[in-house]
Parts: sequence; structure tokens; C-alpha cells
Amino acid sequence: MEKKDEFVEMRVRTIDEAMKVDELIGHLTFNQVMDDEEKMDIMMLDGQNFKLLLEEVNEPHRMMLGIINPDEADLLYAAVNDPEGTDATLPYQTVHILKELGVTVEKVVVKDKVKLLHRAIVTLRKEDGSVMEMQLTLFDALVVSLIAGVPFYVNAKFLEDPRSGFTKSVPNTKALLLRLMPLKGLEREMEDAIRREDYEYAELIKQEMATRNKEEEEDYEDFEDLEKKL
Repeated sequence: MEKKDEFVEMRVRTIDEAMKVDELIGHLTFNQVMDDEEKMDIMMLDGQNFKLLLEEVNEPHRMMLGIINPDEADLLYAAVNDPEGTDATLPYQTVHILKELGVTVEKVVVKDKVKLLHRAIVTLRKEDGSVMEMQLTLFDALVVSLIAGVPFYVNAKFLEDPRSGFTKSVPNTKALLLRLMPLKGLEREMEDAIRREDYEYAELIKQEMATRNKEEEEDYEDFEDLEKKL
């Protein structure tokens, strides 16, 4: 008989910087840092990331670890500490509009994975009692649950043995590690994935590299705009 999925309620435990710069380069001089290409790569990438730690509400308090960007960290921090202060954001407006339409957000459930990414389902109930479902990314669904004040559940299969403390991924281990990896590391991973004919992983690497390139282009455009203003 197939085992039925178990769902556990989670809450935000901490939102911290992904890297402590002073621990990485505290013993180095400025010139040494500039000459250390690997540390510079780590600083340029990890310095822009935050660690999100989710904790199981009840015993044994298993945890999930994820990497989010600064904008996501700011939004999540506000949603945790002052939900009404997020009134200018899309998640808040979505919850508010649904409420005006007589639709209540009941719960959020992270059920499974689709192409290595977690699939979060927001359950909505209309005034006539009928139920609807809305699919969101894990992060957006988490913010919606905080703003709406409803439980956030995760499929227990995503949690490791409680002795280890962490889950394998949010959104998944490979994506998380790729997010932390310097560009040269991504290139090596791509070569290895192709050699092993792991094309699903290669596609994940390709997406991460494309995201990096897009972010660099946007940063360059912002810099050009700033130069024009000056």
C-alpha cells in the first residue's frame, strides 16, 4: 500500500546574510583580497545573498534552508514583522483584492517538485464555499501565507532525518549550490554534467548562467544611466 504524504507546518526562523565578509577576508590586506580571484568571486556572488531558514512548528523542529536575494529578504522580513507595511507589494495587493472579492486564503501547501523546483499551492475558498487553488513559487507562497496569516505546510518527504537539522533543498540542493558557485565553477559543472549526460542538471546550470548574465547586463545599464545623470 502506497504511503500517504504527510504535511508539516513550517515558520520562518531566521533571515541572515549568506556570508560573513569579515570571516572570509578579515585576515587579508586590501591588495591580497584584490589578488585572490576566488575570494573576489565568492564576495561578488555570496555578498548579495541571504539565508532563509524555515523551522517545523512542532517537534522535532526539522528545518529547511534556502537562498534568497536582498529584495526578497527585505520583503520577507517585512511580512514577518509588519505585514501591513507590505501594502505596496504585489503579494499584499493580491491578498487584499481576493478579500474584496469575497475569497479567503485558507492555507499554503508545498506538495511536490516540478522540474526540480518545489510547487506551492495556495488554497482559496469562495463565498459560496467552493475551493480554488493558485500555484505560486515557494517564496511568493510563503510571503502570501504571512500576509494572509494562514498556515504554511511542507511535504514531510522534503525534510531530512531530524538529527541532521536541514532539508536537502529550497528550492533544491543543486539549485542552491549553483547559486553560491562562482562562474568558473558553473562552467566546470556544465562540462561535468554533459560528460555524465545529466541533461536535466545541465539545463539547471544553463538557467543559472543566463540569470547571472542578465543581472550583469542590468547592472551595466544601471551604471550607464547613472553616468548620464552625472
